[in-house]
Amino acid sequence: MKAGRNFSLILFLFLLVSCNAEEDFLPKGSQLLLNPNLSLYQGSVLPWNSSNIREQFEIGTDSEVFYSGNRSLFIVNIDSTEFASASWNQTYTGPMPKEGSTIELLAFIKGENIKSLRADNNIFISLIVRSGKGEIIKSNSVINQLEGDFDWYLLKVTLDNFPADANSIGASVGLNSRVLGKAYFDEINLFVR
Repeated sequence: MKAGRNFSLILFLFLLVSCNAEEDFLPKGSQLLLNPNLSLYQGSVLPWNSSNIREQFEIGTDSEVFYSGNRSLFIVNIDSTEFASASWNQTYTGPMPKEGSTIELLAFIKGENIKSLRADNNIFISLIVRSGKGEIIKSNSVINQLEGDFDWYLLKVTLDNFPADANSIGASVGLNSRVLGKAYFDEINLFVR
């Protein structure tokens, strides 16, 4: 009887430890970005940050054009003579997805007078996974091929085989320099699949 109770106790402890080990990783369906519809804070889109290398871009928020919530991010390129890009970025540094899992970045985009001057440039979204030393371990991006005026369109990029030694995940939405026009971004989500 005592041996059976000891076995039950050992089995219980083993199951408890096994469950805790699984909790160290994010479950499928977890959302990794904060403020995906840009409406969490009054007058702010934190923790989204803009990156603008050249003066040719105008970056901001718009409370009249949005997919969900009450505002969107936008980027306008008015000059295609310089080579650069402008983007909105957010970095996730919390518990990481399990090694080998898949992550997916989704963003709704809208375009006004979008004109690509090169086939490989347009509106883009991208994922960058970095190590603890800041080195890029894995990255993936997708470029939209729509031109002219278009209504909200879902753009997504997937990164398979998530690496074991990841320390952060960067998510970006942006506009390349060889693209004229205005791009809006909203409902930007990063999920563990």
